[in-house]
Amino acid sequence: MKINYLSITFWFEVFTNHDTLITPLKEVFQNEFETYSVRSDLSNNLLIPIVTAINSKMITNISVSQINLQYNIDKIDFNDFSSFNEKILNLYDALINSGVKILHTSSYINVEMEDDYPLEKITKNIITKKLCSEDLVDVSLKFGKKHEDLFYKIINVLNKKQIKIINKFDENGRNIPIPLVSWNDSKVEREIIEIQYEINDKYSFDHTKDYHTTEFYLNKMLYLLENDLKDDINNLIEKGEF
Repeated sequence: MKINYLSITFWFEVFTNHDTLITPLKEVFQNEFETYSVRSDLSNNLLIPIVTAINSKMITNISVSQINLQYNIDKIDFNDFSSFNEKILNLYDALINSGVKILHTSSYINVEMEDDYPLEKITKNIITKKLCSEDLVDVSLKFGKKHEDLFYKIINVLNKKQIKIINKFDENGRNIPIPLVSWNDSKVEREIIEIQYEINDKYSFDHTKDYHTTEFYLNKMLYLLENDLKDDINNLIEKGEF
């Protein structure tokens, strides 16, 4: 299993004093980001980033709007989860100490598993027999469930093909657009099962008056993320159990 992408998003009450966040962010991320860009004006669109930073390798970035902070990682190893979790907890503390009132939090991860017959595995192990058909060529299955009346877990499973298109040219030497190229003129290099997984405490926010993400629930969420990734997601693909 390969991790393609991992992100954490803190949603909070409207916050406009972004200058006070720069020093805490630098302390949390150390030298991960060389520079932080700060907008001088606040937009009426609360989701437009005010603070942004991208590392030199272009594999991590952070953005802070008036109502959320998102930290994204394009590459992470399974063994790096402990350091990721520590960084997220430090980031939480930095936000709280800066006067940010966090309402709820979500973590999203995108992973892939190489498989010779991903479509067959998904239909056989996850989808009911009534929906299975030899006519299926692609599948995307999305479902959400609550966990302990605290969290939402949202999972999307789909099959993907990595295809190499053999360039075709017309009589004038121009590339023929891909929609006009038959799959007979292409090669499937590999097939994968992609899993998009999110866990968040929006359930608690939706059902508990004056709820805010606490360090206890953030810790629990990060633990479930790691545990589901290492065990339950594999069980979902192999056994249809989650």
